Amino acid sequence: MSTHEPQWNPIFIVGAPRSGTTLLRNMLNRHPAIAICRETDFHRLVYERRRSFGSLGDLRNRQRLVKEYLATPRIQRLRLNLPALEQTLLREGTGCEALFASLLRFYAQVHGKRRCGEKTPRHALFTETLCEWYPGARILHILRDPRDVVASLRRMPWADRNVLGNARLWLSSNLAAWRSRFRPQYLMVRYEELVASPEQELGRVCAFVGEEYFPSMLVPNQDPNTQQPWYRRAEERLTTERIGKWREQLPLEEAALVDWFVGRHLHTFGYGAVTHPPARLAIARDVASTFFQAARRQAGEFPAAWYRFVRSSHLAKEETAKERFRSRQLASYSDV
Repeated sequence: MSTHEPQWNPIFIVGAPRSGTTLLRNMLNRHPAIAICRETDFHRLVYERRRSFGSLGDLRNRQRLVKEYLATPRIQRLRLNLPALEQTLLREGTGCEALFASLLRFYAQVHGKRRCGEKTPRHALFTETLCEWYPGARILHILRDPRDVVASLRRMPWADRNVLGNARLWLSSNLAAWRSRFRPQYLMVRYEELVASPEQELGRVCAFVGEEYFPSMLVPNQDPNTQQPWYRRAEERLTTERIGKWREQLPLEEAALVDWFVGRHLHTFGYGAVTHPPARLAIARDVASTFFQAARRQAGEFPAAWYRFVRSSHLAKEETAKERFRSRQLASYSDV
């Protein structure tokens, strides 16, 4: 099947991390016709490295890339038949566009679904390319209050602990996805509305992607393959308790930093400032913290960074080094 035929209409879920992308993925994945793949990080691992491998029209280049990509921990966690997937990608993946399409189609076929899709939050940076590659695609941009996102990110072992660094991640992710807002493939979904009125919002999402809404999409289910606690939480029953949780988790001074950094974009995305401007000393402290933590993270991730910039085609070694660093940070995770 050609990726340009009308039947080819994948669904992509994007947004800032901790905005509800996993929650929305789980809901859509319960649809009898839709299979939404877990995070592939295709943009960072494949598309940004395409020059390291050369033209995928050359079978030898394709073999090198497919071997490396399928050896990464994130692809292995998909629990697919890797030899069969490898043969499919080698046969069909003659370019980045075709390779990604082949991966998603394979995932859907394995799960007996006729619609496929994928959820990687950072693919918010990639939506314009996805829309151009796949004219029938649907982009679901999920948005959440930046203060709640920052408060949640600070508890994640893989994220920064400082306010401004996480506010920057929220802003850059959402502005990138927002660039596709005039395209017919784009739909914004607010986290707050999704958890407060799930039937209505999921009905709207289903209508947008061209599928019937099923009440079973709201029935929680536990995936036995889910390991991390923040992913397991997204499989639980819906609750509105997380809306405005930042009021308990962020001191007003830190909430003020978020408001100040996001600035006018608070109103762009429909959220209002709730604090007075922060003191200059508070800004200076958090800026210094941002640089310090960035340097500390780079030092901790040095092996992965070395592979990325010096041996950029060694995808599996880079991802494995990242996973080792993150596993050491898991002890600091607080599931509150």
